[in-house]
Amino acid sequence: MHKKKVLIIAHNHPELFPGGAEICAYRLFLELKKSKEYTPVFLAATGRESREAHVGTPFMSLEGRADEFLFWGDNFDYFNQSQREASFLHRDLARFLSEQRPDIIHLHHTLRIGVDALQIIRNIVPKAMIIYTLHDFIPMCHRDGQMITSKNNNLCDSASSSKCHQCFPSIPSANFKLRESFIKTHFNLVDKFVSPSHLLADRFIDWGIPKEKMYVIENGVEIAAPAPYRPQIKHGRRDKFAFFGQISPYKGTLLLVEAAQILQAQDEKEFKIDIYGNVALQTDEFKEKFQLRLKEASHNVSYHGIYEAKDIAQLIKNVDWVVVPSIWWENSPLVIQEAFQHRRPVICSNIGGMAEKVENEVTGLHFRMGDAQSLAETMQRAMNEKGLWERLTTSIPLPFRISDCMNSYSILYEGKA
Repeated sequence: MHKKKVLIIAHNHPELFPGGAEICAYRLFLELKKSKEYTPVFLAATGRESREAHVGTPFMSLEGRADEFLFWGDNFDYFNQSQREASFLHRDLARFLSEQRPDIIHLHHTLRIGVDALQIIRNIVPKAMIIYTLHDFIPMCHRDGQMITSKNNNLCDSASSSKCHQCFPSIPSANFKLRESFIKTHFNLVDKFVSPSHLLADRFIDWGIPKEKMYVIENGVEIAAPAPYRPQIKHGRRDKFAFFGQISPYKGTLLLVEAAQILQAQDEKEFKIDIYGNVALQTDEFKEKFQLRLKEASHNVSYHGIYEAKDIAQLIKNVDWVVVPSIWWENSPLVIQEAFQHRRPVICSNIGGMAEKVENEVTGLHFRMGDAQSLAETMQRAMNEKGLWERLTTSIPLPFRISDCMNSYSILYEGKA
């Protein structure tokens, strides 16, 4: 039986940058390796975190892994989402595709490679199916794909050349229109788009992606035994909280520390917040502010630095609640699935992909996005309302398994949807 070759393309390798989209793409690659129907190849577009620029070729294989490759793409036009090194596409990517001859190209991003790679793919392997999983709003939003305004951090629910020009006054609105046309022209070459959330799917449909090309498939996780709950202590409160994920201005980490300070001012003394994540990639200004806030709330808040996905089971053993306080829409935060896998209720902002994934008063609690006082009140209720934690934990569903995710994608791969 002919095994179809699936080329999975991500915007980094999770061993170099453990972002949620990278982890999801790589997990799908590993799951496909177990199948009898597919032969997967993984291509990660990376940058200076793995090596410096060099002459020759952007391609590099990972030692001992014949089916995993890196593509160095740091000379990238982030505005147009385009590859500046034309030879990297027209010569090197074209040669790679000619050698691999994939039946299916499954992109999880075009960052560092460029949307213009879609034309090269269509030219070299014209009969291959192209699937594009959308993980954020970057194709439509120049502000890091966050869909929040640069002037006052207000939420933005649609993109247009005039609105984008207001966020970036130094860039003419005509340039934003050209950017949109450039990306959409290449997106026309995609056979099927996938979104892990209905929120993201609906936004891209409104933006112009044909509805008949859009599918919603949740990201899958590796199912493991849930970590044991923290033993009940004498006062019976569930007052241990944790944040897991990338630490940035958009992820609401500062908001969480501010909520801790509000609780301290209200004479809440026994609660604990543990923060796990990488802050090294942020600006010096943000890092200084983060460290200052941590120092001010140090009695109740601790920062533990970078963690790996495999560490979650051990780290979450002493956690009652997982907090996802992002100030942007989010899409399908991996941390929510990880929390549910270990039967921990989630406290999250009441917008976007977070509110879609966490049912308020059923699998977790919502608070008003960007409002530290609302978060503090929600945390106080979480600690003190008898029976609340027990009620929520019993309603948490099993997360979508990576095997289920692969099966859903295989329906697309086989043209059955």
